[in-house]
Amino acid sequence: MRALKKIIFVIAISVLTLCVASCDNCQGELDPATFDDVANQVFMLLIGNDEMTSNFLFEHPENFGLEHYEPSLPTPGLTSDASKVLINLTIGSIKRYDYNKLNEDQKMTYNIIVDLVDNINAKTMEMGYLSNNYLGSYLGYQAQLPLLLVEYKFRTKLDIENYFKYLDLVPETFEAYVNFEIEKADNGYGMPDFVIDKVVMQCQNFISKVDSSEHFMITTINKKIDECSFLTSEEKTLYKETNIEKVMGPLLEGYRYVQTELPKLKGRATNNMGLAHYINSKGEEIGKMYYELDFQDTVGYKISVEDAIRYIENKIAIYEEKLTYYQNLVLTDEEFRNEVLNYQLMNQTPEEQLSYYETAFDSYFPPLTSKPKITVKYIDKAMEENFSPAAYMTSAIDNFTEEFIYLNNADIKDEYGNLDYNYLYTTLAHEGYPGHLYQNVYFKNKDVNILRKVLKSSGYSEGWATYTEIFSFELLRGKYSDDFVDYLIFQEEYNAAIYSRIDMGIHYNGWDINELRNFILNFNPNASEEAIRATFEQLVEIPNNFQTYFFTYFKIKDLQLKVKELAGSNFDYKTFHTYILDCGPAPLRYVEEYVLSKYE
Repeated sequence: MRALKKIIFVIAISVLTLCVASCDNCQGELDPATFDDVANQVFMLLIGNDEMTSNFLFEHPENFGLEHYEPSLPTPGLTSDASKVLINLTIGSIKRYDYNKLNEDQKMTYNIIVDLVDNINAKTMEMGYLSNNYLGSYLGYQAQLPLLLVEYKFRTKLDIENYFKYLDLVPETFEAYVNFEIEKADNGYGMPDFVIDKVVMQCQNFISKVDSSEHFMITTINKKIDECSFLTSEEKTLYKETNIEKVMGPLLEGYRYVQTELPKLKGRATNNMGLAHYINSKGEEIGKMYYELDFQDTVGYKISVEDAIRYIENKIAIYEEKLTYYQNLVLTDEEFRNEVLNYQLMNQTPEEQLSYYETAFDSYFPPLTSKPKITVKYIDKAMEENFSPAAYMTSAIDNFTEEFIYLNNADIKDEYGNLDYNYLYTTLAHEGYPGHLYQNVYFKNKDVNILRKVLKSSGYSEGWATYTEIFSFELLRGKYSDDFVDYLIFQEEYNAAIYSRIDMGIHYNGWDINELRNFILNFNPNASEEAIRATFEQLVEIPNNFQTYFFTYFKIKDLQLKVKELAGSNFDYKTFHTYILDCGPAPLRYVEEYVLSKYE
């Protein structure tokens, strides 16, 4: 949904600027009393005309002043210079407020709006060819759409009718995606062949597994229709029949179109490596320029990639020293060696582990105002190959009763079909408590500007979830030795630093696969060629995705260490975490500034 929101924002903000430009008082400082009204205008223009986003974000959109609009799916396009003129006007309008006269809630809302617009304004129109990836093997819209559709909420008959309209839109939308890939290729930004192959394979798998009675797009929707108490039995039968027609008709038509047409672009890519290898017609290193801007947007800090590389390389050097310590320890300490070889972090079901986390973290994190029911769902087998190992489905802002976590059996079970308990231990902390689910429930109970709940920094969200995932090892102290718990934390941090550096190496330093191989083998001499190539191809396709998790983790961990130094013996985890959570999913530099202000 993040890509969708960004597209809407570019369009909607243009409308807002026209409204602002037409006001009588276009100069001078604005009255702080009007700030909330202006922020509400931004909210209405961002969300008000997007039916799918509204459906996911709100149980009762009418309570937020939202109306229903004709369904539409995100379509590609570039941000023109004319649009940027309007965006600049918006920046000028927002900045006419005296920041020091705003309250804390307004200040953070101000920061988020300005940051969003600045990030859009910083990128050239041509960079849109680097950032708009609607078709992709990892985060492509064609891979996400089936889950979005089956999770679309049926609260009224209109919702069901809109769901069918979304199915009808798939052919023309996917055709637009292919046409945009053609346009990108025409301008020297063609999709690499290995990405085309993976996208086509995904489409083939999806098509081959569609069955009129057994496919999850049929069975899941049938169940949802049956649960609609506002429908008669006749209406339920009709809607089920209509769904089969739409799935077997326009939905499959869209996937078949991509399967047939996308391969025609093979051989047109000018670059099958990282962003650093893109040079525009002016001879500028547009790929490196874009990567740095996107990196800053992703991690929430205005830091150069050169400085970020030095920062991460310093981390790696520290971890290499620690590695020597643990290598010696495993040879000399029998207890530690046995723990390394035989540990099992949990031995209960995912539901039971989540229930355990709800109380086990009480002394470290603030309590939740509401206690929703948590349901663990498992991804349909037809989607396992194209879905992440686990995912938290963000709940509606005004829903305080239920939450859902998805698990992928292909990733959470070992080769014998048994649950991988060690993997689940951290995964459930990341997705559930005290990660995504906990953070989302905590913040939506806060009385803050609605924009702060809608415009979410992925760097904050994933950085927090990764931080809590690794923090979950603290619960093991007493069950295992401190050395072993520290070792588990070390492993995660060492790997995070390595992957963060690899991402910068590929996209900023321009590493080819041979340079990547040399780098990886230096840390892991047993790495297979298959694993190295898979890593290279994944990172080429999704620049900065790893930074969303890893670089941001390090910044939150650094903040923790800095606060510990400032607070001394008065340091308390619950208080520290409360300050971070109270900020909500804002760019991390603003979070750091706010948290430090509470201690300095």
